[in-house]
Amino acid sequence: MMITTDKFFQGENQTSPFFEGWYFKHQIEHEVYSFIPGYSIAENGERCPFIQVISHEQSEIFFFDSDQLFVAKDHLFIEIGKNTFSEKGLSLSLTSPNLTITGTIDYGSFTPLRRTNYAPSIMGPFSYLSFMECYHGILSMKHSLKGQLTWNNQQIDFTHGIGYLEKDWGSSFPATYLWAQCNQFEMIDAQFFFSAAEIPFLKGRFLGVISVLQVNNEEYRFGTYYGAKILSIFRKENNLVIIMKQQQLELTIEVQTEGGHPLMAPHQGLMNRIIREKASTDITVTLQKNKEIIFKQKGNAAGFEEVGYLRGFSY
Repeated sequence: MMITTDKFFQGENQTSPFFEGWYFKHQIEHEVYSFIPGYSIAENGERCPFIQVISHEQSEIFFFDSDQLFVAKDHLFIEIGKNTFSEKGLSLSLTSPNLTITGTIDYGSFTPLRRTNYAPSIMGPFSYLSFMECYHGILSMKHSLKGQLTWNNQQIDFTHGIGYLEKDWGSSFPATYLWAQCNQFEMIDAQFFFSAAEIPFLKGRFLGVISVLQVNNEEYRFGTYYGAKILSIFRKENNLVIIMKQQQLELTIEVQTEGGHPLMAPHQGLMNRIIREKASTDITVTLQKNKEIIFKQKGNAAGFEEVGYLRGFSY
């Protein structure tokens, strides 16, 4: 049986500082509605549950009492207050002065990453180490949606929509990083994920890269653990361009970066850091093999985060 390192509940025996959060993305045409259930562990050991909400129009965070959190140990199931998240779907009942969301969305079968013993998750062999600052996992690159949400008295039908699911856990988000994700391209069924971050490691730091493109039953995986390196990062009008190489493969990402909404992010286990995310933006992904283009598509409703500047690059 293949080993997995990124599923279910990571925080059973954890103490402060620690966080764990899941990113449930729901896309219907050009609109995106994402929910981030999670918890942080305070200095006194108390778990502090939360649910963050982000759309093209707004973002908001809901906090809950510690006794309102339940996470299953042997399968994907998170319950926070009256809200549940699982492989089967989600059910929401959220209310604040600015935002009310109720309803359910059902999920189809998940599209996972291919796993090996060397790379049991997107982090490859780094996922086996016990001292990393932040761990990342992709649970589904794509799945179908069915159901409705009521969003401030507006009915939103997610039937025929697209879902995506990833998670993070550890003590802190990286100090500087880039993140992009898209699963709606113009001419072809494809799913894409990319992240680069400054990674503390032993007594030093390194620039870590992880990325995957799934298209036509093929999976093109990039990673520092496979020898991937970023060649350049630069601005092109309102876009950020990232060029990366791994052996015979060269990947170019061009993403529109203006705008975005604030999100809370973990630092030393506490949700006390503000970052910005674009829930829905345009992206162009180009993949070359031996300088021959094998994939070039424009995508929409892509997610994007840019925090600080990666070491060694000026952009």
